[in-house]
Amino acid sequence: MKYANLHLHSNHSDAQFSPEQLVLLGKSLGYYALALTDHETDSGVKSMMSYAKKQGGIDVISGVEFYGKHENASLHLTALDFDMDNPEIREFIKARVDARVECTRKCVELGIKNGVIDGITWDDVVKYNPDGAWLCIDSVMNAYRALKLQIPDNLREAVFKTPEAKSFSPAKPTAEEVIKVVRKAGGVIALAHPYHWTKYVPKLYEYGLNGIEVSHPDNYENTSFLALEAAKTYNLYHCGGTDHTGVMSGCDGVYATSALQGITEEEYFTLKERRKG
Repeated sequence: MKYANLHLHSNHSDAQFSPEQLVLLGKSLGYYALALTDHETDSGVKSMMSYAKKQGGIDVISGVEFYGKHENASLHLTALDFDMDNPEIREFIKARVDARVECTRKCVELGIKNGVIDGITWDDVVKYNPDGAWLCIDSVMNAYRALKLQIPDNLREAVFKTPEAKSFSPAKPTAEEVIKVVRKAGGVIALAHPYHWTKYVPKLYEYGLNGIEVSHPDNYENTSFLALEAAKTYNLYHCGGTDHTGVMSGCDGVYATSALQGITEEEYFTLKERRKG
């Protein structure tokens, strides 16, 4: 069992558990530290920190998972242990959340117009999800569940995967922009589930990348080796976690993986105390 799970999602983006429930799940699984890395929002982090403090025995650091363009790739970058009150990162996160909410609103209105979404409105989606959440298809399903209505079988394909819906998708910032805003807020910024993206590490390091996920459900044996080699070469912090898989995301099917991902106690405190500088 690893000491810290530093890649988690909640009902503030695309998973079903609340930040408070994740604290309880994390403790029950034997973790001593967590980072909530919802997509492009940190709206659940402070409540998670507060609840963890009341529970005792488990630490919580700030986190967000951002998208960042680099060359022809859409990278995922996890921001960890940054100053949540930094004005620049606050503005950056708000812009990313607003852009996603607008995209999802258009998708919902399209679904209602096409008759796929029935029984709920956009106001219901907003009402039955947390304030500041990164609203997406999971948020629409949350509204259906709250109203005890059947979720349409074709919701994803007929609403969120259509060419029109894809045209609503907001432009992604560059990886360089993401890295710089997180570093200015004092955080660690890591290349998430790197597998075939380790080839970009040299350039990302020039931008300020200072972490890499060495443990992740998608890091197979050869890619874990590549991530560890990159971490050693560029003196990067070790990061990682279960992401949107396993019991902490309430997943079934192929995503019902064992909760084995994360980093060791030594790796966690090396990151938290910034022992690499």
